[in-house]
Amino acid sequence: MVFLGCKIVASSFLIQVQRSTKILPIRVLSDVPLESAPGRPLSYHSRLDLYLNHSQQAHITMANYHELNHLPQGQVEYDERPQFVPVSETTSYNGASIEDVSQKGLDNSTTAVAYEEVAPEWPQGPQNIAPKGYIWWIGTIGDFILSVTPVAFFVIAALAIQLEGQPTENNERGESLVEATKLAPTIYPIVFAAVASRFYKILALWSTTRSRGIPIGALEQILGSQSFAGSLFRLFSVRSHISLGIMILLTWALSPLGGQSSSRLIFKTIQVSDSKALVYYSTTDSESAFASASGLQVASTATNSLFTSSLMAAEEQRRSMTDLWARPRIPRLRDALNDTWQTIDQAAMTELDYASLIGIKILGLGNFNSTTSYNLTAEATYNDLDCKQVQSGASVNETLAYIPADRWTTPKYYVDKKNDTTGKRLPGYTDPIGSPDNKRASFFVTSDFSTPERTSGGHLHIMFGSHEGDHTYTLYNCTLRNVPLEVDILCSSPLGCGAQRVRPAKSPQWDQGDAHSPFTLEIPVVHNILTNFPFAAGFFDNGSPVYQSTIDNYLRGITQFPFKLNYLSPWPTNITGEAFSKRLTLLLNTYYYASLDPFTATDSNYSKFPVDTDHIMSQPVYPGPYLYSGYQGASMVMVDNATEYTRREIYGLNRHWITILVLCTSILQILSLAGLFLRLTTPAPDILDHASSLTRENPFIPVPKGGSAIGGPERARILRRMRVKMADVRPDDQIGYVALVATTGVLDQGVNAHGEVIPTRALSRWKLYW
Repeated sequence: MVFLGCKIVASSFLIQVQRSTKILPIRVLSDVPLESAPGRPLSYHSRLDLYLNHSQQAHITMANYHELNHLPQGQVEYDERPQFVPVSETTSYNGASIEDVSQKGLDNSTTAVAYEEVAPEWPQGPQNIAPKGYIWWIGTIGDFILSVTPVAFFVIAALAIQLEGQPTENNERGESLVEATKLAPTIYPIVFAAVASRFYKILALWSTTRSRGIPIGALEQILGSQSFAGSLFRLFSVRSHISLGIMILLTWALSPLGGQSSSRLIFKTIQVSDSKALVYYSTTDSESAFASASGLQVASTATNSLFTSSLMAAEEQRRSMTDLWARPRIPRLRDALNDTWQTIDQAAMTELDYASLIGIKILGLGNFNSTTSYNLTAEATYNDLDCKQVQSGASVNETLAYIPADRWTTPKYYVDKKNDTTGKRLPGYTDPIGSPDNKRASFFVTSDFSTPERTSGGHLHIMFGSHEGDHTYTLYNCTLRNVPLEVDILCSSPLGCGAQRVRPAKSPQWDQGDAHSPFTLEIPVVHNILTNFPFAAGFFDNGSPVYQSTIDNYLRGITQFPFKLNYLSPWPTNITGEAFSKRLTLLLNTYYYASLDPFTATDSNYSKFPVDTDHIMSQPVYPGPYLYSGYQGASMVMVDNATEYTRREIYGLNRHWITILVLCTSILQILSLAGLFLRLTTPAPDILDHASSLTRENPFIPVPKGGSAIGGPERARILRRMRVKMADVRPDDQIGYVALVATTGVLDQGVNAHGEVIPTRALSRWKLYW
């Protein structure tokens, strides 16, 4: 063994003695200096690894191992593990030492690399770790700002809780918060990444300063956890400390969860409040304008106009829940024996599912708008006709036999002149012929109002006859029943008022029962309605009719264009008794409803209140007065238990998402404060994740001595012009050695720690390396 000269140094040395094919490392603690050769002192403050080759010549490399002073002085430790000699046996160190180079510098020759630019910035002596210069203060202020940033998300959560239930209209704070939550999913992951990555980096650095240290696997996992992807990659690549890696992954998973929760804190919803309201509706129990001759004279034109306008409306309008003037229409009862509420399916309703083309008036909706709706229950009645065909193709005599004068009351007749010059008197137009008010229609209607059966309480019967063109008639005998019902009406914008449900009325409105309705109570009403009904949509002048009347067209099934002229023709065979009954019910009720309020029916302003000329009742009672003479008012029923619904848009709070946000932000706040605390208390230079740290104690990087307290960023600034490469520093050996080496800029050349130019070679996939 070769004896080495010694000088006093406080370092640990590793002496390797190669015996035959085995190298035994010997660890010695000594207070004496060692010399590798005469005149070559080892003055670099580090552990030195000595290697003896077959010729007993020593080769020395340098490393930075600090904590080997646990063995007593002079104690020798043998390590039987095979060791690789990292310096080529042919390498010699005849140049200047590191100490010499740091003091003298090197020239730009091919055998050395100059770093005069490094020397002035390199520490000239011992220094504190992370001295408190302006760089330190800037970093500290930045960390402090980053530590309080999560508080902003707590503020957002608190504002969202405070905003719950507040109206959205003219709410500037709410609008600002909504805009903030739109940006939050972008800002939150950025803040989370900055805080979490900073925390794990400082945690890794702090872990290395503990007296017991930290396992390399855990250190690599923590240090590589600068992002979710990085944490996942380190977990699979290192495959160590799995529980720690999973916990870090779960921490990173809070980033998108917190971002999404911050955007889902609040939402807009509708709050509905209700209160009692006083509203009014026009009653169908009001007395008809046709109850007197003077009323007929005054109101017939307006009544006919309302009827004709309703019949001329488009089919879509005739199927809607309101009439032409936005008044709610009364649906027919599907099951008169079912006393429960029957829901109206608006989409499935046809015009024949309603009792009339004209609805009832609604007034008193003072706050009616897009945010306020009303609900009320109105009582109404309609006349339901059940018709059976008596005969088709009946002659004049046969027709007259079905309506004997002593049983059927009709005041006006028209003459069918087929048999004689005086003619047979049939109901249909006025007599005498040629008078100024001579009117003709293609059908007639008459009733048995005065029969004993009727006066004793029986149902009213109506005979309908349609002229077929050859002095023959199709006859229908119809039984009229009055149907009282309750209608649940909802008024909302922009649909208006419409029936939602119907049911039979709980109690009769008239002591006489079903047979005596407002329509059938008095002979003038029946008389005038049935007399004028055939001419309500127009009539023909002089002689026997040639064309079918408008009403006759509709009853025959010509519903799309009922006003089109059609010659008299036989009655269609495809019309069922049910279809005819529904059509006649619809038209007769429409004409009757038009006579109840002919002058103010077109006023559909829901928010108006009844005027002085209107007659107000607390409940529908017949006869409701009809004030046609000079007043032109209507009979209105007052409803004091209607419900007013006020809808307003408010902010709602998603409590599940706000809990998630508070939880994620709490963890984020803990990480930020812990990171700030560790940064201020960790006594170690920031070297773990910087490329410049690979130059520390590197035998292939020529840097001055000292600088162990320099952090990675500062070292990178000082060595910013030094070029390095990953290369094979044993290019001529069969087994190479990979190292980060300084380069001269010349191909296949590098520089070692002594500043000497050494041969290198690019790495190859086909060569083996230690």
